[in-house]
Amino acid sequence: MHGSQRVIMFCLLTTVLPTTLIVSSLYLRNIRYADVMYKISDSDVIQIHKGQSSIFCEKHSLKMNNTFNAFQMKGRPELSSKRRHIKLKKSMTLPDDTLEYWGFFLFAGATVDLKACSRYEGSKILVVKGEKILDTCGILDGRKYKKDPSLIDNPDQLSVTLESPKGNNEQTTEISLDHKKKRDKEHSKEQLFRNLVEDTMNIHFNKTVHKRSVGNPPLHNPNTVLDTGVYHGGNANNTPNITEDASISSFENNLHECYHENILMNNFFPYSKECNSTSYLENTTTLKVEHKVLTDGYYYYIFYSDNDMVKNDIHVIFDIYKPTFQYTNMSESKVCLNSTECEFDISMFSDELVIVEVPTTGGFKNDNSFILTSVCRPRTTVYIFFPVSVLLLILLFAFL
Repeated sequence: MHGSQRVIMFCLLTTVLPTTLIVSSLYLRNIRYADVMYKISDSDVIQIHKGQSSIFCEKHSLKMNNTFNAFQMKGRPELSSKRRHIKLKKSMTLPDDTLEYWGFFLFAGATVDLKACSRYEGSKILVVKGEKILDTCGILDGRKYKKDPSLIDNPDQLSVTLESPKGNNEQTTEISLDHKKKRDKEHSKEQLFRNLVEDTMNIHFNKTVHKRSVGNPPLHNPNTVLDTGVYHGGNANNTPNITEDASISSFENNLHECYHENILMNNFFPYSKECNSTSYLENTTTLKVEHKVLTDGYYYYIFYSDNDMVKNDIHVIFDIYKPTFQYTNMSESKVCLNSTECEFDISMFSDELVIVEVPTTGGFKNDNSFILTSVCRPRTTVYIFFPVSVLLLILLFAFL
């Protein structure tokens, strides 16, 4: 090889290719498979994809500022018949024409038992099925609302049981949501509350309609979220400036227009001057809602107050019973329990991934979030290829 060809080959073997190999190794180690930090909370279950490779990583290390469980396995775990109990206690203060909601991703087979009370009259609960991010149709900031597409195929019915503390005078009614708004207009708020004040009520709610299956769990890039915690929002602390008619009926009608095709229930609930904290609900049954979930999905419990005289204090206790994942026939090297740091070996060309779950403390869900750091420990035998290749290229040029 002579002349210009030798010069081109010299540049190629000593400059371009070595630079490409070195830059590639730095990119893989420091960018593509760099450490990744995730913000997660109680009851979250995630499957980690980002920053991991069975070729370029020989170990997968995890570290978090709270204890967690981790499992290395192929695919996604199956749901078991065992359920875990999560208790959530919430208190809120709602001005007139404002709302606050709590949402959950629930698998079929989950049950939500809810108890609630309010300090003053006018409190209502609205339960809807929605998407990962609840569409509030512009109601929270006073914009003109737009209707969300229906997630329920057929008209729904609720089985509502009203009973006195002694179990007498029980009354069961079937309420069709196609006629619910009409019925609400026909009954005044005073009439509804007169019935509520006369008796301490239990409202048992059973969902009995076949709905379309949500299918696979939602994909949260860069990880697959197998189970997730609480979604919270509202405008109680940021009352919007509504330019339209700000009457009670206007606000509530907007809610119905936004969600009416996805509403599971909408009811007033009792008020009492003794309702000053969630402790009141521990020993007193006022409103009880039992929600049996038949299909996977996001379910939102929306609280609002139709009282233009005072801000209303509302107290709620959620008792959530969620199906758990089962991890069976796994070796000790694939399981890491109740730890703040875990490390797993990664076999070459393996399709195993790590699943991380954050247990609740004593069954009580708190609002704390934690930082999980996922680290790819580089596979030395693969990365050594890059500098060795540079030396081989230089030696190859010496013999040309």
